Amino acid sequence: MGLPNASDDLSTEVEVDAFRRLFPLRFYEKHLLKSIRPDARPLGRARETTIGLGAVASANGSALAKIGSTTMLGAIKMEVMTPSLETQDEGCIGLLPLTARFPVSLSLLKTPGRPAEGAPVVAKQLSDTILSSGMINLKELSLVSGKAAWMAYLDIYCLDADGATFDTALLSAVAAFSHYSWWKRTA
Repeated sequence: MGLPNASDDLSTEVEVDAFRRLFPLRFYEKHLLKSIRPDARPLGRARETTIGLGAVASANGSALAKIGSTTMLGAIKMEVMTPSLETQDEGCIGLLPLTARFPVSLSLLKTPGRPAEGAPVVAKQLSDTILSSGMINLKELSLVSGKAAWMAYLDIYCLDADGATFDTALLSAVAAFSHYSWWKRTA
């Protein structure tokens, strides 16, 4: 028996990737029959999840969220604004359109290009979820009714995408708002 050959490993990896792309239904059926996911996790096991608060020192609130190999950075910047006539005692969240940057190439060695096709979809879902959840009380963002309120700008940056992009983006946004609440109380 000889030693494993690195080129054999590479050719096997290329063959598996080609099979996945050419026959996606059969690829996933094979995994389901064995009760495992393509990344070798059992079907019932979630991806490992981590959160790091305060990832951006210049932001009012920020978080780095990672689910499996997908990594997102959420950052909040606060700015004083004049509230609208319809909502004089409320602040605003800059979510429409939400800035969600998903580089075409997620390699750190390459310069990010225009956003990937899925970015607007994830941004819209994220915006709808945050605004409809009630997790942010816009009245708490009011400083002086009719005169001044906080505008919270939320940016989400995709650093690595390997599935669960919406979940990771939402986790980074919620954690960034959580970090802002903590930061505000301690500042």
